[in-house]
Amino acid sequence: MVIDMKFRIDGKEFKKDIESVLLKGKWNSGMTNKNMSLASNIVISIGDESYLYNGDNYTYVQKKINIDNEYDTETGRIAIDSDILLKYLKDGITTIALDDNVLKVNVSGMTAKIPILERHESNDAILRTSQNYDVNRDMEKAIAITPKTTLNTRIKVSTKELQEAMKSCEAVGNSIFQLDFDGEVLKVSSSKETEEVLVEIEPVEHLGIEATMDVSAPFYKHLDSATTVLSFNDDAPLSVISGGFAMLRAPRIQR
Repeated sequence: MVIDMKFRIDGKEFKKDIESVLLKGKWNSGMTNKNMSLASNIVISIGDESYLYNGDNYTYVQKKINIDNEYDTETGRIAIDSDILLKYLKDGITTIALDDNVLKVNVSGMTAKIPILERHESNDAILRTSQNYDVNRDMEKAIAITPKTTLNTRIKVSTKELQEAMKSCEAVGNSIFQLDFDGEVLKVSSSKETEEVLVEIEPVEHLGIEATMDVSAPFYKHLDSATTVLSFNDDAPLSVISGGFAMLRAPRIQR
């Protein structure tokens, strides 16, 4: 029997990792918001460093996963429907192996067999972005996202403060967030008709000039470190880096 890919991981953590690349949460829907996520198809990539990937034409997200380094891991890359995979994941040590294009999930004596996908529906966009997006945490330099585009304003903030700010803004009800950096303070706000919430955050560290952009994505729920680095230009894509979580999201142009 030839095993094409195999790894061992904590099932509870793996479920959280999958939810991160699905970006589950409240997304903008016209004048309101609703609980949604990205497409359920995800990419699992096992190698020297192992990641989950997801995305579409407007969003790219990756999450580093911590597999058991003592296990006899086999590298590989597959696409799978996470809705099916999540049904069979449980808390506890989980072994996952690809055998003849069937994914086998083994946990607590249970083995489930799951079909894999031929490819992710946005495979080309994910590959292109993963090759161009320089996920660097060095606050001394800008961050490249394509060969021609660099995000020059970078702001490191407390993850807890950012999460509280975005949660407060989410109460407005449309899940559209404005990030406005005046060179010293980051203002996070959301407005709808006569309602507005604005929260000021003092950065831990920052680089670059004043910049403003609007974004809609519930990424704050999936941040993975005590601090988060936000990078953007005026009306340019937003880069979010927090621990093993990284996201690139197109701006929402509405002003």
